[in-house]
Amino acid sequence: MRPILLAFLIFLNGAASTLAQTQPVRETVVVTGHAAPAPFKNVSRAVAVLTREQIARLPVRSVAEVLQYLGSVDVQSRGAMGTQADFSIRGASFGRTLVLVNGMRINDAQSGHHNADVPVPLDDIERIEVLYGPGSSLYGADAFGGTINIITRRPVPRLRVSASAGDFGFVDGSAVLGTTGRSIAHSLSASASRSSGFMPARDFETYAVASQTTFGSRSSLLVSHVLKDFGANGFYGPAPSRERTNQTLVLFDRGVLRTDAWDIGSQVSYRTHGDWFLYDPRIAASTPNRHRTHAVETNLKAQRTFADAFRLNVGGSVGGDWIRSNNLNDHAFARGSLFAEVQRRVGRRTLVYPGVRVDAYSNFGSAVSPSLAVSSWLTSRLKVRGSAGRAFRIPTFTELYYRDPNNEGTPTLQPEHAWEGETGLEWLGDSGWVGNASAFVRREENVIDWVRPSPLVRWRTTNIRRVDVRGFELGVGRLSTAGQLLRFDYAYLDADAGRVDFLSKYVLDYARHSVTGSASLQAPGRITVGGRLSYRRRLDRRSYWVLDTRVARAVGRGELFVEGSNLLDTEYQEVRGVDMPGRWLRTGMSVTVF
Repeated sequence: MRPILLAFLIFLNGAASTLAQTQPVRETVVVTGHAAPAPFKNVSRAVAVLTREQIARLPVRSVAEVLQYLGSVDVQSRGAMGTQADFSIRGASFGRTLVLVNGMRINDAQSGHHNADVPVPLDDIERIEVLYGPGSSLYGADAFGGTINIITRRPVPRLRVSASAGDFGFVDGSAVLGTTGRSIAHSLSASASRSSGFMPARDFETYAVASQTTFGSRSSLLVSHVLKDFGANGFYGPAPSRERTNQTLVLFDRGVLRTDAWDIGSQVSYRTHGDWFLYDPRIAASTPNRHRTHAVETNLKAQRTFADAFRLNVGGSVGGDWIRSNNLNDHAFARGSLFAEVQRRVGRRTLVYPGVRVDAYSNFGSAVSPSLAVSSWLTSRLKVRGSAGRAFRIPTFTELYYRDPNNEGTPTLQPEHAWEGETGLEWLGDSGWVGNASAFVRREENVIDWVRPSPLVRWRTTNIRRVDVRGFELGVGRLSTAGQLLRFDYAYLDADAGRVDFLSKYVLDYARHSVTGSASLQAPGRITVGGRLSYRRRLDRRSYWVLDTRVARAVGRGELFVEGSNLLDTEYQEVRGVDMPGRWLRTGMSVTVF
């Protein structure tokens, strides 16, 4: 272990030297931290960004793998390469992390386990932004620990194809074609991967396709689909289960009006998710669970600029979710919201962002989510920020109605809610270097968890009385420049549920210590190198190191690459009872025709 750690530290030092010689970075604009896009220097919340140039140099095949490069995001995978994964931010379990595509929610009303079924190929992603802390005042339900916003790339003229193969019968291929005209641009992308699995009933196949069309500079239509078929051995109990999921997203963005004072836009989306699950194929008479959820939503957002020191953002949305299921039965609810956020400059150095959102549900009543964020530059390089806000989440259909030999839902569950307060410092150095330190506390009420008094009885959902979470984060890195990346993150978490006389399935399964070092650089000889070394120590004392690396060399219009996951061949489980693969090597090439 020590030689490998030393080699990685030398790699980080080389990356730092290389990055220090590059040109100053361009201004970064963040769209997720507040109601309207803001320059990074004006953001009053803790936000992390990974760009498409950085992602292209990393050994990743899915959004889940990309998020592993952010230290405060705990990706708990059940399958390799994002086959199935849960996202946890700041100790908030998977159902309490909100996932967006272009600002529109894709969280599934059936189960938070489906939130990683992102129907966008990596080739179509412009960047991924992560907002740490409560986001319900902006985005509504589920934004407890944080919000993940996947922003798609506008079509550009290009044709790119890639293919790779590796251990465990792995093969992978992707292609993207983009064309542009006078006022219309279009891109079409597709990807496919499969593996025979590193152990019985852990094989997988994944297919994704996406079409994006832009009309002028203000309107776009995204149609995307993802299909997954995988062995779920041990995912939900001691059985070689089988599961198939699919998700389709249709999203239309339209700029309605733009003047010197007003900027108004709207979005309309339809999303449908299918889940076929067979708990134990060995039982001849067993019947698979079949679930199909649907969600529709339309929203309108408006920004009014009164002066340089004062901006108002307001908006609202209406929508609904429904499910058809042979296990959960048929259910539906309608929802609507109104929100407002103000950006107010106080003096030359301070920005204040008060905001509030009201959400109403046909079956769970209403929720009011206020927030306040403040940032102030103490010097030209040092900024102090603080925020406080309320978050809420309604139960999923699975938590309410699911039933199998190991799990049972509770139809009388109530929504959960929390207050979180945060303070932090940010330092901006030369050439885009950034350092940050954050501390936060969160008080959660009516928290929903799967619990049981002993291993001899079923897991059952319940509202446990209260959970107090505290933690801090330290990080240093460099803002994006030409695809190069250098980050080091440390996060500490502690959750106190008081004295409990039951076993917890999710709420108390978190990483107490998280360390992540990640880098990508341009080396001599047209070679790029990227990778990460991460350490997790979970509350139940599970601990593990994971090292992933990618090395590529440009050849003409193409690129040859070799990459490996878990190069330390660590035996570990990110979800209790579900083994992760050992060392996994792959090689391949990509060609950019134009």
